[in-house]
Amino acid sequence: MLFLFSVSGIRSQDADKWVYKGEKSNIKIYHQETEGLLHIKLTMSVKVPLAGILSLFSDISTYPEWAYKLDHAYEVKRVSDMEWYYYAKYDFPWPLEDRDIILHSKASQNPSTKALTIVNTPQPDYLPVKKGVQRIRNTTTKWLFVPSNSGWVYVEQQISTDSAQGVPDWLVNLTADTGPRETAKGVRRVLSTDRFQNATLAHIRE
Repeated sequence: MLFLFSVSGIRSQDADKWVYKGEKSNIKIYHQETEGLLHIKLTMSVKVPLAGILSLFSDISTYPEWAYKLDHAYEVKRVSDMEWYYYAKYDFPWPLEDRDIILHSKASQNPSTKALTIVNTPQPDYLPVKKGVQRIRNTTTKWLFVPSNSGWVYVEQQISTDSAQGVPDWLVNLTADTGPRETAKGVRRVLSTDRFQNATLAHIRE
């Protein structure tokens, strides 16, 4: 999900150039810099059906429960069970303006590995800009969920940051770790509830 900065499109990164930045709460974080961009990768594991994961991400009403600094979010358009558009507004500390974004989410499942991928791409002109709220126009994030025979799912999120859009350096530096990690913790916490542990979906293979 989005944090306190703008994010560029996800690019394929060199696997051997990730720099390990540490582990907290069983969540590992890595950074990589290319051409002035900071790429962030988080990894963790959760024990939940893939249907629970897709149920969580496709229910925009749950987003404020787990996404860092998210004030509110709502669905703009539902294309299918695997594709939707949504609006999200993020609470920034004064004197910074709050930020908002419209994202196109598309999920897919690998027929062989059953891995689930969810990619969010920006649609900044889908809705009018609101007064006093800065529209984030360049944000793409990618979640990857790879199941195992034991019921555990490997989770990887990749983000590439390009511009702080007026955010102070100290806040960018803080949220390069805090925002992604807190969101990952939130996802893991909400997925542990019965609603998602017991989820089933006809269009998802377990």
